[in-house]
Amino acid sequence: MLDRVRSFAETYQMIQPGGKVAAGISGGPDSVCLLLLLKELCREQGADLYAVHVHHGLRGAEADGDEAFVRELCAREQIPLRVFSFDVRERAAREGRSLEEAGRLCRYEAFREEAERLGGARIAVAHHLDDQAETVLFRLFRGTGLLGLCGMEPVRGDLIRPLLFVRRTEILDWLREQGISWRTDASNESMEYTRNRIRGELLPYVRTYINSQAELHVAEAARELAQVERYLERKTEEAFRLCVREEEQGCFLFEAGFRRLDPVIASRLLRRCMEETGGLKDVERIHIQILSELMDRQTGSQAVLPGGRTARREYQGIRLEKKEAAAESARESSAETYAGEGILVPEIPGSLLDGGRVWKFSLENAQKDQIIPQKTYTKWFDYDKIKQCLVIRGRAPGDYLEINREHGRKKLKAYLVDEKIPAGERNRLRLLADGSHIVWIPGHRISEGYKVTEDTRRILKVQINGGEEDG
Repeated sequence: MLDRVRSFAETYQMIQPGGKVAAGISGGPDSVCLLLLLKELCREQGADLYAVHVHHGLRGAEADGDEAFVRELCAREQIPLRVFSFDVRERAAREGRSLEEAGRLCRYEAFREEAERLGGARIAVAHHLDDQAETVLFRLFRGTGLLGLCGMEPVRGDLIRPLLFVRRTEILDWLREQGISWRTDASNESMEYTRNRIRGELLPYVRTYINSQAELHVAEAARELAQVERYLERKTEEAFRLCVREEEQGCFLFEAGFRRLDPVIASRLLRRCMEETGGLKDVERIHIQILSELMDRQTGSQAVLPGGRTARREYQGIRLEKKEAAAESARESSAETYAGEGILVPEIPGSLLDGGRVWKFSLENAQKDQIIPQKTYTKWFDYDKIKQCLVIRGRAPGDYLEINREHGRKKLKAYLVDEKIPAGERNRLRLLADGSHIVWIPGHRISEGYKVTEDTRRILKVQINGGEEDG
């Protein structure tokens, strides 16, 4: 037993030379076995071993007897012990949890508190192969995905499970051979708890009538699924880097890349996007399906998701916004507001700063047969065609631009829709305007009404951030 546990612990580097391990011990056979094996393994590695016992306040004198047993065992083995006491029943009632869940939370709070007090000890718990099988079946029956079917990991952060490959019968046989006693928790026999019914009713039936090695086969399947899960997680991470743009308010999932993904990775990517924009609390399969179907709906379609998030179909994909950003977008949409504030009047010639961008205005005389370059962030205008005072501002009701030399007009809103500019980006645009006539939409186009012609005498040159092509 010791050789096998040592090999397993070395494979997963569970015990660090010179480190510290805090072992949870209830007094039951599993934890007693764990404690005694860890004592030898820690001695070999020069690591320090500590024990943690949690009194749940549920079983009266029986629980007091467990604590006394653990105290005596640790004193005899010279292992430092810390005991925590909780009122699990009160916590379960207060937080609306089952006794099982409340007890588990109390135990792990105690383990982590002791690990922190010890300056970063690893936490060892006594889960074994039969526990693994019960966990996988429990999750399967309750509803879970691939990750849940992977079961418990041998190492997860600071938590280690040195007995995860060992059968319960092997543990009991070893304790008997060593002449070591243990405590029996009568609550483990109660069919009140779901896990106990799986352990005490379902699995004995399966071992008798289907396969005597059922737990082993379930645990082996979980181990293989864990390998598959790690592979899929790497592929999902690659897809996230290729298809998703992270933004301050959330993220944007590009349709072009998403359409090329295998359906398995596509579904996982959607889940990852949800995780990045507010976590996975209350997120179920139906929400991933809603997000997937949104990609097939028309532009402007929206979906409300758990955590106050909003997903909106835009021209190039889906914008997923966090709760605060979604609320702000909703306010902007419902009020049908435009960016009417922040109106700046430039001096010509001169420069000004607007939202981190430097606008530079200069005048020059037109030359005969002058060729006007085509640059994205440097534009030339016929200065004498400007009728009012030029301003830099956001969009406003009534805005328009001329789209041809015959002075044909088009509403700004219609132009932005036709150009497939997302609604969120429209509200952030900063425009160069002459009254309601939009002179220039930076990054897009200028109005035909202000273009330089052979009759132009004075040219207004406008640059943003030095006129670099990419802005």
